[in-house]
Amino acid sequence: METVITHRRLPFNIKVIVNCGPSRQYIAQCLASLKRQTISEWEAFVTVDPYGDGTFMRAIEAAGGDSRISITHNEKRMYSMANLVGAIERSRAESEDVIVVLDGDDWFYRDDVLQIITDAYTKNDCWMTYGSWASNVEHIVGGLPAYSQGTIDFREAEWLATAIRTWKKWLWDLIDDNDLRDEKGNYLTVAEDVAVMLPMLEMSGTQRARHIPQILMLYNRANPACVGNIKRPELERSAAYIRQKPRYRQLICKPVGLAVSDTHLSTRCLEVGDY
Repeated sequence: METVITHRRLPFNIKVIVNCGPSRQYIAQCLASLKRQTISEWEAFVTVDPYGDGTFMRAIEAAGGDSRISITHNEKRMYSMANLVGAIERSRAESEDVIVVLDGDDWFYRDDVLQIITDAYTKNDCWMTYGSWASNVEHIVGGLPAYSQGTIDFREAEWLATAIRTWKKWLWDLIDDNDLRDEKGNYLTVAEDVAVMLPMLEMSGTQRARHIPQILMLYNRANPACVGNIKRPELERSAAYIRQKPRYRQLICKPVGLAVSDTHLSTRCLEVGDY
């Protein structure tokens, strides 16, 4: 059945952030799934790390001159967190805009993914969303549940904040940049999802963090270069380092009038119990 693409004014802009490692075989499917979305009002910011596999040129071909897709080719490998930070900066997202994260070797599972995400924000007044995905590897099953209502200690809880991950730009701005870095002060190269989502989950609480149960993404674990396949020990070490960091306090409302530099809200915002 032909996809019907709608053109209507959304209450926020959608900025899709696409990070690419070795993704030549998959980036065309990734971008095609984005271009098929029933919502047409989006911009994509694709970042390609150099692996010599032709991902960049394949991405250019797949974009097909679509003005909504911006593609950046790094001179050296910057890895996931630096690429995420840089792409969000290039997107010029405003406070209420929604950031949607998709890896270049994965793709949207259905044509109304962005509509489902938009509905989650407009109908639930949430600040972030997470879930859900299906895998193309038989023994890896997606469709993880939501965090239990009222969960506070996300760092000790089972990890459930999986793709697709989205958030309001203002919430991202409240993360301390130091919490995106490793012990040496460099941006994390793996487990960036854990480093990003834990602070935002803590600030949002289950009241403002919306789980989406519908399958929105195909998680391509069949890619031989998938980080989950080849860097498991490093992933686990980084995740453990992130989890031991101080917890952010839960906010009861969106902060107003803070400067961009006021990024660490754990002691400087209207918090649960402060009124």
